[in-house]
Amino acid sequence: MKLKIAAHGRSCDLALHPVSEKTAKKIEECGSKVYSMKMMNWWRKGKTTTWGMKIDSDCALQVTLDDKPVKFDFSSITKSPVKIRRRLFLESNAKYLAVLGFDNEICRFTWEWDNIKEFDPQKFDFMVHQWDRIMGEDNYFILDDARYEGKFADRNDWCEAQGFTLVPPKVIDLSKVRQEFMQNGELEHQGNPFPTLTEETMRA
Repeated sequence: MKLKIAAHGRSCDLALHPVSEKTAKKIEECGSKVYSMKMMNWWRKGKTTTWGMKIDSDCALQVTLDDKPVKFDFSSITKSPVKIRRRLFLESNAKYLAVLGFDNEICRFTWEWDNIKEFDPQKFDFMVHQWDRIMGEDNYFILDDARYEGKFADRNDWCEAQGFTLVPPKVIDLSKVRQEFMQNGELEHQGNPFPTLTEETMRA
């Protein structure tokens, strides 16, 4: 049997990059103009980007077996989000993180597995990031990938893209995030947005 997950909604291509004070200042001074600067072409490169489907009220999900819909609790997708690279950045020497990219490209994602003998929804594993505090939005989930019985899909596809607009770039002040970490212990997904820089704090 063929197992398939289809998601139609808004895809995300977001970067969370450690940046120097010089670059942080340039982002704060220029705002969205940085996207057109040659020096900013790196934002979609490297291992600190997250690309996937935003799981929200605009996302339509369906699971099928041999193209026939099957019952599935879609709330299970967002029950165990990964803790997005928190330790990696907090334990580094980075002072600032830049958030750039887009999160509103209308498109369709699919994952397909072949030769499924029986369907058990408990055998799904989902790689989901939660960026509430990064993006300043509650329940900000990004579905990155899916596995069934521990196996990645035999095929996955991204199609029907209809364009996007870039988010206003911002810079997270890691010194303040580390201070909060020291005071409160483990950071949770929910809470106030992570502290960001402003032109005033850069001049301070």
